[in-house]
Amino acid sequence: MTISFTVEDSIAGLRGDHVIRARHPDVDREFALKLLKGGRIRIAGAVATLKTMTAAGDTVTVDIAEGRLGPALSPRFVVLREDRGLIVLDKADGVAMHSGQNIGEMGDSDDVDDDDLPLTDALRERFEVEEGFNGPSFPGRLDRPTSGLVLAAMTEAALRDVEPAWRAGMIKKEYLVVCYGKTAPQGMIDIPLAGRRSHQRGTGVVEEAKTAFTTVARGGGISLVVAELLTGRTHQIRRHFKAIGHPLVGDKRYGGKDDTVDEGLMLHAWRLRKGPVESGEVVAWPERLPTKITAPWPDRIRRELLKAGIDIAAAEKKAKAIGALAARPFEDTADGATTSAAAAASAKVPTKLPNRKPDPRPQAEAPALPLPRTKGAMKRAVAVAKGEAADAAATARTEKKAKSITKPKTAPKVKKR
Repeated sequence: MTISFTVEDSIAGLRGDHVIRARHPDVDREFALKLLKGGRIRIAGAVATLKTMTAAGDTVTVDIAEGRLGPALSPRFVVLREDRGLIVLDKADGVAMHSGQNIGEMGDSDDVDDDDLPLTDALRERFEVEEGFNGPSFPGRLDRPTSGLVLAAMTEAALRDVEPAWRAGMIKKEYLVVCYGKTAPQGMIDIPLAGRRSHQRGTGVVEEAKTAFTTVARGGGISLVVAELLTGRTHQIRRHFKAIGHPLVGDKRYGGKDDTVDEGLMLHAWRLRKGPVESGEVVAWPERLPTKITAPWPDRIRRELLKAGIDIAAAEKKAKAIGALAARPFEDTADGATTSAAAAASAKVPTKLPNRKPDPRPQAEAPALPLPRTKGAMKRAVAVAKGEAADAAATARTEKKAKSITKPKTAPKVKKR
């Protein structure tokens, strides 16, 4: 078992054991040093030594059981990248983007503290905003209980650099979703949603809404899904997955009051990447932004997956290998299907949330796999087929040899004189 976290700029430049102690104050010096010397701390994928120093945005992985390090200090956000006034950060769940945002979002209004410092104010405390610029400005926003990647422009030039690509849909954002039930291997949810903005409520306005998804893992009554928004509606992922009978784990608002998970909403903006512009408009990619950037999987999601018996390492590997979701064919294919509003209306939303303990009973035999579609997969399939053919040929030769040994010899003919 491992624990992973991202190094924020406030503790960057420290040695591996010192970073552990800075984030987990209950760990003593000798134990942290023992972890480092024992090769159980990795920084940016490499085993850390006494000479290895961390940098802001590095992923630190510790080979240790959950809870052995004690409680971690929870920052409001972690800076993953900063370039000329554009900040890419990993927002913690429960942090509002602005003052007064999403009060009561996680259920009752008592669950939220009005005095919590919003992300805008926290950024202004740590970074300088260009004079005359009403920043920070966020090209895309997250709900209060949703964690993950956020772009923050602290200057007018940074906003001009990133905003055209964002508005054109070139910057794709993909989410990790943990929901109840067994989702399809992949699919497209095409269900219009009623407008939820303040000026739309009660007007009967209905907006087009589409969500593409691919299932990464299943187990213990839950599914781990990577989802991409093709439209941006209020609470779109949460409302769409509830509509198809798979409410999100920890969602007190749309999932139901009988959800006993108290670690928050299992929704995380995990990856930003470059994608095609569907309108055909020619848009330049932002100079300040890499073509792909990911945020670490949060501890609350890892814990839910572990409770369900899901192999996290295998799930991470599969999720990273997923390409552009929106570019895949979903409609009426063997791999997935499009869920329409009519189909969603007939879907059974569970009235009781399932028991997510791993099923100890033997599972049914897996169905036959489809034909390989990539050259690499085809080569592996051919190699397996050749190996099976060689084994069959060797067996045949052995049987033929055995028959020749056991066959009785005929007596030699005697020539008559």
